[in-house]
Amino acid sequence: MPGYNKATIGVKAGVQAWRIEKMEVAEVEQKTIGSFYSGDCYIVLKTTDNGGRKTMDLHFWLGKDSSQDERGAVAYKAVELDDLMGGKPVQHREVQGHESALFLSYFPEIKYLDGGVDSAFNHVDPSAYQPRLLHLKGKRHVRVQQVDLSSASLNDGDVFILDCGLTLFQWNGKGANKYEKFKGLEVITHIKDKERGGKAKAVFLDSGKAGEDELFWQTLGPKDLVKSEDEGGRDDDIKAYAPRLYRISDASGHMEMSEVATGKLSRDMLDTNDVFLLDVGTEVMVWIGKGATKDERAKGMVFGQEYLQRENRPSFTPLTRLAESGETAQFKSYFHWTEPTERKAEAKREVKREPVIEALYAAQKKAEEKMVDGGEGKVEVWRIENLKPAPWPVDKYGQFYAGDSFLILYTYQRWGKESYIIYFWQGRDSSTDEKAASALWAVNFDDERGGSATQVRVVQNKEPNHFLTLFKGKMIIHEGGAASAFKNRKDQSSESEDQGDNRLYHIKGTDALNTRAVQVPLAASSLNSGDCFALVTPSTLFVWRGQYSNDVEKATAASISAVLQGARGVVTVDEASESEEFWSGLGGKGDYASVGEEAAVMREPRLFHCSCNSGTYVVEEIFNFSQDDLITDDVMILDTYSEVWVWLGRDSSKEEKDSSLKTALEYVTNAPDGRSPDTPVYRIVQGGEPPLFTAHFLGWDPKKASDFSDPYKKKLAELQSSSAAPSAAGKGDESKAAPTVERVTVDMLGYADPSKVSFTKEELAHNPVPSGVDPANRELYLSDEEFKTVFKMNKAEMKALPAWKRQGLKKAQGLF
Repeated sequence: MPGYNKATIGVKAGVQAWRIEKMEVAEVEQKTIGSFYSGDCYIVLKTTDNGGRKTMDLHFWLGKDSSQDERGAVAYKAVELDDLMGGKPVQHREVQGHESALFLSYFPEIKYLDGGVDSAFNHVDPSAYQPRLLHLKGKRHVRVQQVDLSSASLNDGDVFILDCGLTLFQWNGKGANKYEKFKGLEVITHIKDKERGGKAKAVFLDSGKAGEDELFWQTLGPKDLVKSEDEGGRDDDIKAYAPRLYRISDASGHMEMSEVATGKLSRDMLDTNDVFLLDVGTEVMVWIGKGATKDERAKGMVFGQEYLQRENRPSFTPLTRLAESGETAQFKSYFHWTEPTERKAEAKREVKREPVIEALYAAQKKAEEKMVDGGEGKVEVWRIENLKPAPWPVDKYGQFYAGDSFLILYTYQRWGKESYIIYFWQGRDSSTDEKAASALWAVNFDDERGGSATQVRVVQNKEPNHFLTLFKGKMIIHEGGAASAFKNRKDQSSESEDQGDNRLYHIKGTDALNTRAVQVPLAASSLNSGDCFALVTPSTLFVWRGQYSNDVEKATAASISAVLQGARGVVTVDEASESEEFWSGLGGKGDYASVGEEAAVMREPRLFHCSCNSGTYVVEEIFNFSQDDLITDDVMILDTYSEVWVWLGRDSSKEEKDSSLKTALEYVTNAPDGRSPDTPVYRIVQGGEPPLFTAHFLGWDPKKASDFSDPYKKKLAELQSSSAAPSAAGKGDESKAAPTVERVTVDMLGYADPSKVSFTKEELAHNPVPSGVDPANRELYLSDEEFKTVFKMNKAEMKALPAWKRQGLKKAQGLF
C-alpha cells in the first residue's frame, strides 16, 4: 500500500509516525518524532510488548491550522494502517493543544512548530481568532460544549468560557457548582498555556458582581438576556446524560447514519455487519463490526468527525475507534453487556436476576496477578527532583515519601535475554508536575532501552505484588518528601537531624507480599487492635502488636523495625501491656479501634462502590482498596462481616444514598454467609469516620478525609500566587462533617417494620403495594399464620433457602 512499509510497522515496541503530505503518508524520522507542525496532520502508532503479547494504539493528530481535506485524509489513512495491522490497534483522535494523557506520555516533550508541508489546500490563519463561547455543565462529570455566541446562551446556574483569542473570560453563574468552576479553570488554563503559548490574559468574572469586563458584554450582547439558574436546568441532567447509539451502514446502496436507541442500551443492538457510533456526552466512540464492509470501516471515523462538528462539540472532544471483540471496559459499561453464550443461558432462566445484591453476595476474587519472577533481578531507583530523576541511595531502596514520585528500573532475564520493567511510583501528595515528569521519564527510560520495556504506573497504597516483592517485605512510606526538606527521612548520616521527631507507622497486610508500613498521625487514635504499629522515639523504637494482628504483620513489623532502628533500642509491646514511656511517646493515652476477633481474623473486609452515574444504580467491588477509593461524589459500602458501613460522600445524590442504605439492609438480612441477620448497618458521612471504620484502611490520613475545600478556589489561589491574573478567589470551605454514626433501620427508608404490621396476601400481591411496604420483601408483611399457609414453612425456614429458590417461591405466589 502506498506510503506504508508493512515490513517495519509494529515489528518492534516503540513509537512510529507518519505525516500527511499531498494526501498521502510519509514516514517521520525517529529523531523528529514529537515535533508537530500546526498546519499538518499526523498518524502515530505506539506498539507495546506485554511479555510477548503486543498491543497497539493508533492516534491521528490534527494540527490546529490543518485543512479540512487533510483532516479527512488522515482519518482514511489511519483506517488503512489499522487494516494492515489486522484491526488490532485501538484508534484515537487527537487535536493540537488537547491531546490525551496517553498520547502525551509517548514523548519526553511535545513541540509545536509553525507552518506545514505545502499541500495545495488552504490552511487556517493562526492570527485570525474567531470568538467562541463554551458552556460547562455537570457535577460528577462536567461536560464542555460550544454554544451560540450570545448572552442568551448564558444562565446563572453554570460556567461559561468566552474565548476572544488573546483574552479569555471565565464567567461563573451565581449558582454554578465547584466542579464546573474547577473544570472551567482547567480549560481556560489549557487554552492559555497550550494554544496561546502563555500570551493570552485570563479574566475571571462572577455573575452580578462588580468588575465585569466591557469586552465580554460587547462580544456577547446585553446582560438582560441571561437566563436564571432554573432556566439553565439541573446539573443532574448532564450527569445522567443518556447515551445515544447510531448505525453507520451502506446496506441501502449509499452510506447513511441512523439513530438506533437513546438511554438504556444492550449488546444485542450492535450488529456485527455494520459500524456504530456511541455518543456518551463527554466522548464519542466508533465500533467496527467484524462483518462491516471496507467502505463502512473506512468512513466510521469520518462520520465521527462530522458528527462532532454537527453537534457543536468542542474540537478536543475525544473520538475513539474500537473493533468488535476489542471493546474496552468503558465502552461496555454503557450497555447491558452479555456475550453470546451468556445470552443463551440468560434466556433459559426463569428466575429474575438482582445484579446489585448479587454483586454483594458473590464470593468475588481479584484476578490473580501473574508475576514475571520472584524479584530476583536487578533493582535501580531514582527520585524525581526538580522534574528530573536523581539516583536514590541503595541503602534507602524500599523507602518512599508520600510527597514524591519515583522511578524504579527492574532488569531481569527472560528467554535468555535482558528484559525490563519500568515502574513509576507516585506518592499521594506528590505534585502534578512531579507525577507528569515521572511518566515522561519512564517513556524516556524505555526509549533508551530500544522501546522494549514494560511501563507500569504505581499509585501509593495500590502497589501490585511484583512491585512489592522487589523490596523483600521492607517497604516503608514516610510523610513529606523533597518539598518538605526530608524532615522525616531516616538517614544514618543525618541521625541527629530527626532525633526530636517521634513518628508512627501503620503495618498492615494479609501476606508477605502486600504487608508494608505507612506513616500515620502520631496519636493513640491511629492504633487499632487488628494490626501492628512501629513507634519511633529518639531513644527507642516500639513495635506495638494488636491482639488480633496476624503473623505476617508481626514478622513484617520486625523487619521494618530493623530499617527504622538506627542507634535506638527495640522494644516489642503487645496490646494491653503498654508502658508509660510508650504512651508518652505517642502523645498520651486515648481511644482507638478494637475491631474484634471476628472481623480481624475470620474475614477480610470488602469495599463496594455505589453509584447512579450511568443512569442506573450500580454496585461494584473495589479490590486492594485504599482511602483514595472513597469518592466524594458517590456512596461506598464497607463490609467488615461484624458490621456494614454505608459511607456517604459529601456530594453524593439522594438517590445514591437511599438506594445504598436499602441495599445494605437487604444485604445483611438475607446474607447467605452465616452472619446474623441483626448484623448492624451504620451510616456515616465523609469527614466523620470513626476509628472502627478507618482501621480497615492502610495509612488513613484524617487531613485528607476532612478536606472540604473548594478545588476551584484552591487552584485559582495557586495561579494567583504565581501570576497577576485577575481573581475571584476566596477562602476555601473548610467545614467538617460532624463525627456521627447512626445505625440504619427500615424506618429511615420510609418502610414499615414487618414485625409490627401485617397485610393479607391479596393486599401484598397488588401493585402498587400498600403504603410503607418494602416491595422487595413484601412476603415478610404476611402474618406468621398466613405465611405458613402460603409457603408451607415459617419465615426462618424460608430465609434459610438459597436466594434463587426464595425468589421462585415468591414469584409463584405473586409476591415478587
